[in-house]
Amino acid sequence: MKTVLKPKTEWGSWREEAVVAQKRTFKPMEGSYHPTELSAPAIRPGADDHMKYPSRNGNTLSYRDGRKERVNK
Repeated sequence: MKTVLKPKTEWGSWREEAVVAQKRTFKPMEGSYHPTELSAPAIRPGADDHMKYPSRNGNTLSYRDGRKERVNK
């Protein structure tokens, strides 16, 4: 079986590599982007159907318009 040995490096040799490496430049985006395809909200058919159904608390049905109906069992 062959063994692979890394070449021996001297202590502090990384400093030479750091000097050779170029400074990374970063240019932030200028201005702002307002795409027209994202300006309207996504509309899902039937997403607000829950508004026409009442909430049930015990034997009382409470509608969004303020009506309350009692359910008899």
